[in-house]
Amino acid sequence: MGKTDQIAVTHARRLRRPENDGHHELQRPPGRQRARHTGKWGFWTPPVDRSGRTVTLSGEAERVELKVVSSERQCRALDLERYAVQTRRVFFLDTPDRALDRHGLIIRIRDMGDRPDDAVVKLRPMASHTVPKWLRRTSRLEVEIDAMPGHRVCSGSLKVRLGRGVVDRALTKGRPLAKLVAPPQRRLLAACGPTGVSLTDLIVFGPVEVQKYKLQPTGFDGQLSAERWAFPDGSTILELSTRCPVGEAPAVAARLTEVLAAHGVEPAELQVTKTATTLRYFG
Repeated sequence: MGKTDQIAVTHARRLRRPENDGHHELQRPPGRQRARHTGKWGFWTPPVDRSGRTVTLSGEAERVELKVVSSERQCRALDLERYAVQTRRVFFLDTPDRALDRHGLIIRIRDMGDRPDDAVVKLRPMASHTVPKWLRRTSRLEVEIDAMPGHRVCSGSLKVRLGRGVVDRALTKGRPLAKLVAPPQRRLLAACGPTGVSLTDLIVFGPVEVQKYKLQPTGFDGQLSAERWAFPDGSTILELSTRCPVGEAPAVAARLTEVLAAHGVEPAELQVTKTATTLRYFG
């Protein structure tokens, strides 16, 4: 479906190591060098205003998702294969010229295998949209900060559970995946989407085969997720992520950086979202 781009995930630049925060020293696997990084946020950077002063994160968001793209080699010491894996197929919907993407809108459909499938409509960045009052009033929109090294954005997501096997049955019967977008999501698209674009204009970008692992590395109190996105040409993206309340983000970011560095994990030089990579690949 169109040309394919080879996804290149290069080795990360080394960043400065933060000051010891009082936690016990982590042991490095043999042969691994400690990554260098800057600031109390570690791999991530605090939000600043135009004068460079640190500012608080968006008051609309209750939590932050800290994400970092790395590589298979960098993450070898995490030993992902010893953890239970969840598999899924991910599809995105957009116009052939990606009008939704240019307008800050994402439609994602997931075939979750033996778990309930889901459909998500996401506003990213949320600040570029006027969110309808009905949506704020019903509190259906999940608002969070997506933070990657060197970049952060406030996003709002409206998710609908579809049930088991819904996506696979739609594909088998030749039904457009756009028909799985629920009425509340359609209202959101109509309110925030580009003028003149309807569900019948959308095509499928995908699928991408995804493996997800949940792990808890030594020294990290939260849960770490690892997602391996595999594309038809054999290229992959490996993203690590964790969620935390907004107020805990600096401490969690610093600690996670320390733990990952102890395992020899560094950010890839190119920090690109899974959505952007998929749309580019299949576009």
